[in-house]
Amino acid sequence: MFFIGVIRVIVKTQGGANKAKEDAAVDAALARVEGTRQASATPDA
Repeated sequence: MFFIGVIRVIVKTQGGANKAKEDAAVDAALARVEGTRQASATPDA
C-alpha cells in the first residue's frame, strides 16, 4: 500500500500533457487494489 502511495505522489506531481490520463490510471489502479483488499477482508460477501 505504501508503494502505491509513493507512485501516486510521483505521478500527481509530474504534470504535463498526459496528466489527466495518468491521474485516471493511478486512481483506477488504486480503486482496484482497494476493492481487492475489501473483498478479501469480507469473505462472507
